[in-house]
Amino acid sequence: MASLTWSTEPFVMLNGLFSLHDAPDELLEKSISELLGDLRNLLDVPSKNDASRKQLVPDSTLELDGAEYRINSDFVTQACMLADELDIDEKIAASYLHYGQLSSEELDRPPVQAAAIIFHMRREYLLDLVRVILEFALQPAGGRYDLCLKFAKELAKDGFAARVIKSMSDLRGVLRLLQEKEASGHFLGRDLDEGFVENIKLRREYTLKEHEVLAQILVLLARLDYVNASQLKSLLEISATLDRYDQVLVQYSVCLIACFDSICVPLDEVDRSKAKSLMQSAVGLQNYIAERRRKPLPKIPFFHAAIDLWWYVYFNRMCSSERDGDELFLQNIDYSSDLLKPALSCVIKGGAFEFMMIMASDFLTQNEAATSHTEMKFLLQSKTMQPTVDIQGAVASAGTPLELEVSFETTKNFEKLFMEVMSGLVDAIISDMPDILKELCFKEEELFFGDNISEQPDADAQQQDDDGPVDMELEKFFMFISYLYVGRPESSMPFWSDTEGNLYGFLTWAAHCQTPVMMATYCDMLASLSAGDEASIAAFNFLKSADDASFQGAIARSSQPRSMSWNYLFETFAYYIAHLQNVTPEQNMFASNAPSRSLIAIADLPELNDDDSLILASYFRLLEQIAKWSPSLARSNLIQPMPTLNVYDLLFALLKCRTSLTGAIFNVIAAFASEAPRNERNQIWSVLDAWLLHEPIVVSRTPHALSGAPGRSQHLSFQDRFNILLTSYTDILGFVSLIDCLTCVAVDGTINDIPYPETLGEKYRSPPGIRPYIDFIVDEIFYPSTTQELTDKEKLILQIPCLRFIRNCIENFNTDLVALASASSGAEIGTGGVNVELSIQPHGLNNYIRIHSCVWIMDKLFQEKIYGVLFGISALGIDVITQPSAIREVAIAAVALALQVIYRILSIENVYLDVLEPAVRASVIGGDSSKPSLVSASSRALLGIRNFEDAILFNIYVVTHFALYVNSESLNVASLSIKVLDIISRAPQFLNLDYDAPIPGTYANGIVSGISSKTTFNYQETGNRIGVNRLLSALDSVSESRRIIFGFISQLQRPTSDLEDGEDAADQLKLEILDFLSRNLNSVLSLSSSINNFEMPLLEVDASTLSDVPTISHLLLGFKIGDGATAASTAVLQHNTEHGGVDSQVSLFRTIVDILEDHVRNTSTSFTVSPKDAAFCRIAMEILYKLCAARISSSVTLSLLRSADYDFFKSRASFEPLITLNATRWGSATFYELLAESDGDDYEQLEDPSAVRYVPTEADEEKATASLLHFFASRTCLLEYASVELHSVSDPITSVFEGYVKLLITTRGVDRESASPDFGVPLACETAKALELLDFLEFDIEKLAGRWGISGSPVKISEISTLFADAIVPGGDAASVFKGLRLEDTCMYSLPSTISVMSGVSDFVGPSEVVYDMSRVNGILDLKVCEQQNLGRIPYPTPEAVEIQKQRIMLSCRRFNAVVCLRRAQSQCLAAWCRLLRIILIDTAPLASEPERLPGRDAFMLETIQVLAPKLLHYAHVWESRVAEHLASACSSLISGISHYLALEEVAGDEDDDAATDIAHTVFRGSLIAVQNPYASASVRADLYTLINVFICDHPTWKRGKLSRLQRTIESCSNGAPLPSASPTDESSKENRLIERIANDAVSGEGITRIMSLTVLRAFAAVENVTERYFVLNALVRYNLLLLLVRSIRRIDEELDDENRVSNYEVTAFKAVMVFLTELAQSRAGAGQIIQSGLFPVVQSVRFLAIDPDVGIFTFASQTTVNATGSRSLSSFWPASDGSSGAGRNVFFELVAPTLRLLTCCLLSMGQRNYVVLKYVRDTLSMRVLLTRAILRRVVGIDIGQSIDSSVVGGVTDEEAAVLESGKLVVLVSNLTSSIEEEEAVNAMAAGVV
Repeated sequence: MASLTWSTEPFVMLNGLFSLHDAPDELLEKSISELLGDLRNLLDVPSKNDASRKQLVPDSTLELDGAEYRINSDFVTQACMLADELDIDEKIAASYLHYGQLSSEELDRPPVQAAAIIFHMRREYLLDLVRVILEFALQPAGGRYDLCLKFAKELAKDGFAARVIKSMSDLRGVLRLLQEKEASGHFLGRDLDEGFVENIKLRREYTLKEHEVLAQILVLLARLDYVNASQLKSLLEISATLDRYDQVLVQYSVCLIACFDSICVPLDEVDRSKAKSLMQSAVGLQNYIAERRRKPLPKIPFFHAAIDLWWYVYFNRMCSSERDGDELFLQNIDYSSDLLKPALSCVIKGGAFEFMMIMASDFLTQNEAATSHTEMKFLLQSKTMQPTVDIQGAVASAGTPLELEVSFETTKNFEKLFMEVMSGLVDAIISDMPDILKELCFKEEELFFGDNISEQPDADAQQQDDDGPVDMELEKFFMFISYLYVGRPESSMPFWSDTEGNLYGFLTWAAHCQTPVMMATYCDMLASLSAGDEASIAAFNFLKSADDASFQGAIARSSQPRSMSWNYLFETFAYYIAHLQNVTPEQNMFASNAPSRSLIAIADLPELNDDDSLILASYFRLLEQIAKWSPSLARSNLIQPMPTLNVYDLLFALLKCRTSLTGAIFNVIAAFASEAPRNERNQIWSVLDAWLLHEPIVVSRTPHALSGAPGRSQHLSFQDRFNILLTSYTDILGFVSLIDCLTCVAVDGTINDIPYPETLGEKYRSPPGIRPYIDFIVDEIFYPSTTQELTDKEKLILQIPCLRFIRNCIENFNTDLVALASASSGAEIGTGGVNVELSIQPHGLNNYIRIHSCVWIMDKLFQEKIYGVLFGISALGIDVITQPSAIREVAIAAVALALQVIYRILSIENVYLDVLEPAVRASVIGGDSSKPSLVSASSRALLGIRNFEDAILFNIYVVTHFALYVNSESLNVASLSIKVLDIISRAPQFLNLDYDAPIPGTYANGIVSGISSKTTFNYQETGNRIGVNRLLSALDSVSESRRIIFGFISQLQRPTSDLEDGEDAADQLKLEILDFLSRNLNSVLSLSSSINNFEMPLLEVDASTLSDVPTISHLLLGFKIGDGATAASTAVLQHNTEHGGVDSQVSLFRTIVDILEDHVRNTSTSFTVSPKDAAFCRIAMEILYKLCAARISSSVTLSLLRSADYDFFKSRASFEPLITLNATRWGSATFYELLAESDGDDYEQLEDPSAVRYVPTEADEEKATASLLHFFASRTCLLEYASVELHSVSDPITSVFEGYVKLLITTRGVDRESASPDFGVPLACETAKALELLDFLEFDIEKLAGRWGISGSPVKISEISTLFADAIVPGGDAASVFKGLRLEDTCMYSLPSTISVMSGVSDFVGPSEVVYDMSRVNGILDLKVCEQQNLGRIPYPTPEAVEIQKQRIMLSCRRFNAVVCLRRAQSQCLAAWCRLLRIILIDTAPLASEPERLPGRDAFMLETIQVLAPKLLHYAHVWESRVAEHLASACSSLISGISHYLALEEVAGDEDDDAATDIAHTVFRGSLIAVQNPYASASVRADLYTLINVFICDHPTWKRGKLSRLQRTIESCSNGAPLPSASPTDESSKENRLIERIANDAVSGEGITRIMSLTVLRAFAAVENVTERYFVLNALVRYNLLLLLVRSIRRIDEELDDENRVSNYEVTAFKAVMVFLTELAQSRAGAGQIIQSGLFPVVQSVRFLAIDPDVGIFTFASQTTVNATGSRSLSSFWPASDGSSGAGRNVFFELVAPTLRLLTCCLLSMGQRNYVVLKYVRDTLSMRVLLTRAILRRVVGIDIGQSIDSSVVGGVTDEEAAVLESGKLVVLVSNLTSSIEEEEAVNAMAAGVV
């Protein structure tokens, strides 16, 4: 014992190895060998003893797991308590207590209770390992067979089976002790002690699970022949002590059968000595069984009778192999007296078959509805009754029927084993002891036919024998088989697979049974054996093959029994129809002349007796099963069983005969109608409606509620008719199930079709339609179902089809019709090219709305009594759908349907309230009281129900249940709960929102008469949410809040292998949960999302969209929400160390981090990014980023992730997977494989041309694009998080900040020593980590768009065929079907605006984008097909060519969406990377002077520019411009950062530049080329202009007359690509697209683009002024652009308003124009061209110079957000007004000064002797005398000394500086023009002299 392992870790690891398919056998063998002693020891643990207890003393040391601990008195006390509780050694208890202390927080239990849990968990893991080893040892074809068989033999040594049997007995003792302890606690009043109750419950559950696994182990040992006779005998002795019919007894039954089967095998004919030994052991057991039978009856006699029967069957098999042998092994065994007779006694007298029937029914068919099939066991049950106990404790008599005690949920492994063992038992009884069945059949038939009495005669009249009366025992065996195989498709194939076998022969023999009950149970058994596709076909053929034999033997029914066949079945139907319709002529005449809807009472009507009803019920069930599992076979062979009658005629004829089988008939009709076409269903509707609501009802006696004289007729209401025709529970259940089936979409129908006749009942009732059915099902069945005298199970089974019917009514309404009609003008061809009226012919849209069941069912659901029942079902509780019980499965189904109905209501309620309800109400206005009416919106509003969210609010308790259901093991329930919670979380009723005023709507504008406005409510956020957020308060205040939190954790941590729905469904649910959490971290008004976030993730990286108040996500994630918090509070969310809190070891926050790390690991360890891994990484990283970016949670989250427990920044930045174009697989294809058919050469360069290319399929494309999108989004969130975290630790700069920066900018991502063991050692980095994270930019989305033929505009239908020119569509003209369809008008919606980056300034809103709603696209295409079919242009069904074209359109739209979203995601990712880069540059700037603290910073900047330069050039040439914007902005910041490194001055000779200069020149050349590209947007050009300007401004002054390298570069790039030679060229003959593009932006551009283009022109002009090569001037003159620039001076006049105000932007633009012209005018040539362009006339004509300076010109902030070119608002560049009135500063002189400066520059450049210019200047000033006087007057009033002395605080204002400059210029110009005046004076004097 000392060597045993008490920790669970090695067992968990070994279980994990077994779960891995590729685990090496060597490792498995080593691990199993290490634990072999524990495995062989099973559950044996040393009991408590005094010696160990004495060693546990306070302050002593104790060795635990190789370490010594000093223990205190508390530890000793708790260890002793644990030892007493578990009855284990005190030292072992101390070890478990130690483990409990370590796991206490994780398990959320006190250490003692946690230790008990670990104790049981070890046992559970241990037993499961033994079971797995034995299972592999039984699979010779398995890969681990040899290894596990070896260890199975090792385990089986030394009486291992006996140890298993003993352990099972010990566990029963533990259960008894727990029961006694529970009773004692009840007596002492400890029922209210939650810890005591939970401890009992946990230990009982663990013990029962352990017992079940032990039973499985014993069965496996028996199959391996490791159980001997003595061990079996001990098992029999223990079985004799069982006294309760529970799951433990069932487990013993399985073990006994398996052991009997193992021991009683046919003997070896070669090794006779071994055979003799085995036979002697078996004979000993036979004698033991015989001796036991002579003892008094045990406590459960029928159980032991079954044991004896099982033994006789298997022992007889053993004996049968020796009866013909030579040796006399059987000399004392007589078959008749020792085997057959006792076996018959066990059946007839002991009730063995009856017990087997009850056990199979209770254990396997607990979810069946209360039909004749399930009630058959109560009809047959007579011996297995629950005994009652009198006061003295003695068994008095048999009481209620036996019922299985369900203590825990049975595992699927045991259910599978149970089926295998019981199937083997059935085979053994049929094959090895068929005489039992023959004797029973003979006795029963003799009794029935010989005495001519019923199968249940009076006891005195029954034939007696030694075993007593025969009591339908063969029928019980039939039902045992029926219950065993019911609901288990294909498990019955052994009966059908071998037509020569015993099982098939048994079915053939049993088909001739003649008693009514035999025939009924046989058909019932046959129906259960027909479950499954193959089994149903085999059963059909079996009955069909019996037709020929029956025909040949049907001459005399009495002499030759006729077997069961299809002909016999339908002949029986016809016989009973004729019998039941056999009325007198007078009665028939009276009935035929009766009015419609009347009740006719006719005495002595023929009726069915009980036997006939039983037979017909079994026939109906058989027919239903065949039609259900093989609908096509049944419809082709059984739909017309007779020449003149089809199956519906027979069924409805039986239905009209007023039998008790109405429900069974409905079930058969539903089975046939499930695959019926629309026409056939319409016929069913018509016949059903006439029978229910029109035809006279003939009864033998008038119901008590409608008393009247026989022979008289009475007029009945619809409700009375329903109540009379549907009298029983099964009738109502069958009726609702049939209506549920008929309201589903037909196989040849669409959602555009009403699933019932448009004129249903029109001939005999008004209005026609389905309204009476809705009224009856909802008001008379669904609503009273909670109050009727039904069991809980019956209520739920009845509510399920009602809920399905309600769901169908809502789900089958096509909301696309309303949406399309609302966008249409009602013309023949509406918006989008679809004629709505023709698409839904023949009923039209108005009739579609009025007749459709959706509007009427929604009206019912808005009634309090109805939604109260709906909420009641949805609030059954998490315990009901998770804890083992008889109603668990039906409760799960009911809750799932209720949630689905609620979700559908919430999804469609806007359409109902805005369109459907008003339209129907308008259509019934007119005074006709016979027409149905709806509850008006005003009436509901009086009750406070404006929409369905109000109803939920008034029943807010259901929200808690919705949250708890998230932890359900039913993925459907959990998924629907999340969806409903998601809608509720956005509802204004549950938030602090006001929503009272209706706003105009757009749903309908005339296409639906009577509707003109939308009645939904507008709402806005008002501020404080905590305390009034009803959803958050409801979940935070309830006692189940912690359970809700742990439910979310449990669901996310639950292994997908534990769920039945599959791994994909489980992963989808987890993604929905995470997406719910992420979406609820946003503010209220940004919660909505109109696109599937898993297929195309839309990431909102703007922190302003995040919620600044607590939400439900914060509660679930474990944050502590402060009391009394307001929206302005910054410390609302706090750390929470409680269990489940954000700081604890078990929290939803930690679970999300673990999920992220797991899926990052999956991606990092392979070169495959699966859609699943990428989606999980994206959503988990998105949640973490939002928590870090939101003001309310950033401090708590960042501190957590920064802690050593996470070290999140380092782990994520270091081990982020790197991607490549040709190696990384996105799903199943690389990016190059997606481009395999493109014309590019890149693919050819990277791939072997001779290799076979993999061409991805459409599914591969979809997976690849989804993976890419998720990866881009995940990378974006990582970069955004890095920016937030880096900036948060940068002020002040700490060692943490330096470590982060070093990790990002050094040339190796992380040291190998610091590699995480979970992630492994990262690959060596040859570049900086920050640049590695730029790998996503290698993916050219535009190349993919070109491959798919996707441009920037939506896909046109006419272009679809050109995109698939390689494919040939059969039919040729299929494309014409969709001709004229405009999906872009009806199926597109805008995505939220993205955040882009401007050069050196704040962010701005990017261009809007649109994508297709794929579900709407599919719906519109279907409508178009229906339209063409209704017009007769295409036939029914839809031709293949049309389907192919439809799929092409869908694929094109899907590709368009993918390209749009990929462009968007890549742009967002780059924007996040640029933000991180700016933070690195800005926050590390203080360290620039200390290079030793941050080495490599400058090298990183140089490397970054080198990487970005070619990408900038490339992306500036593509349609998508956002990437180029970000690249240009980043390059601009980097160029500024390394300007001090640039050697830009002239170099001598061929001396090479340094690296920095060369990189800078590369960027400069790329910018010059990129700006000329026609695809470059205005914002991209603005960034490029900034880059060019920064580069030029950093150059030193050049020497005059020399052509610098800078100018050569500009000239060489003036027409795109650089010229091969840099020598000067003739400017007059050369075009200059560069200057043309820049000048055009300067003239006609807007916003920052115009400003920066003027700045670049000024820089170019400065260059040419130095070099005296006027390339800019010549180009401007050539294109007449200089003329336009000069004339743009007048733009100020155009922008002035009536109050002489102008925008800040126009002032800045004016200054930029004047600065450029001034720079150009500094040369004589430039000044001359400016003057020739009309400078003086322009200046003389401008109005702003004529404004009174005392009045002035004032600025105001621009109000434009985004201008026509997509540029951002300029108000952020030029501040708004200083005062509240809107008036800014006076900028008059700021406009005058540049104007005077330009005039002065022109004057100086043209020369002082140029009298023409002097005259122009003088005349211009002369025209502005008032201006010059005002300037000079103002100059006098300014303290010039202060303006010169910059040290004076405050200095002068901008206006004063402009005045001073203007004054100087006026004086200068006056002096320069004075020579003109002197010359004119001289000339005047000379003229006078003359």
